[in-house]
Amino acid sequence: MHRFFTNPENITDEKIILRGSDVAHIRTVLRLKRGDRVEVLDGRGNCYIVILTRVGRDQVESSIYLKEDANDCESPFKICLGQGMVKGTGFDGIVRKSVELGVNKIFPVCANRCISKLSKEDSVKKIDRWQKIAREASKQCGRSRVPDVVAKPCTVKDFCFANQKSDLKLIFWEEERSIRVNGLSETNQLTSAAILIGPEGGFTSQEVESSKKYGFQSVSLGPRLLRTDTAPLAAIAILQNHWGDL
Repeated sequence: MHRFFTNPENITDEKIILRGSDVAHIRTVLRLKRGDRVEVLDGRGNCYIVILTRVGRDQVESSIYLKEDANDCESPFKICLGQGMVKGTGFDGIVRKSVELGVNKIFPVCANRCISKLSKEDSVKKIDRWQKIAREASKQCGRSRVPDVVAKPCTVKDFCFANQKSDLKLIFWEEERSIRVNGLSETNQLTSAAILIGPEGGFTSQEVESSKKYGFQSVSLGPRLLRTDTAPLAAIAILQNHWGDL
């Protein structure tokens, strides 16, 4: 069954309205019509099976057939990813794959060695694009919530300050030789983590030291140097295996 997301304000006790890009997708790509059934999620853990009642040009109307709890596919371990900006379209893939792995929130981070620099105008366009990618990835992998892509790129210090209350705080650094996630003496009671992954040039030692002032621990991802679009996926998978649902 086809799956869509909508804002809670588009849902009443009996009816749900779909707007935006989903309308054209329903009409011209899927060619759905009145009487067809789809799943609609509200981003708050609720899944609705609805029957389409009107497929218009600007919106699709439907009646609610069944409401279900859709939280089972969300990881109990909330991971906030601070990802250094990367050149080209590399960030697109990082967003898509990290959403599939269950990340809860994504911060684009402007580290000192970032090759990619975004203007204010480019930033607005990129964030909108990445949020759409997160939305589509959530649909495809069966998630009940769409992770947020934070509205504008931040510094390492900003990320650390915003996430200092996370249970686990890690900055993955290629110059860290001894400490890995497996070696951390943490209990199984952890429910959240904030992780920092550097850009193509990695983090500077000053950025790593700055993060430690907020309780972040530098850790290694092993003896091989990983690309910046591989590292976040490896880190998320390791954390999900330890404290999440992988």
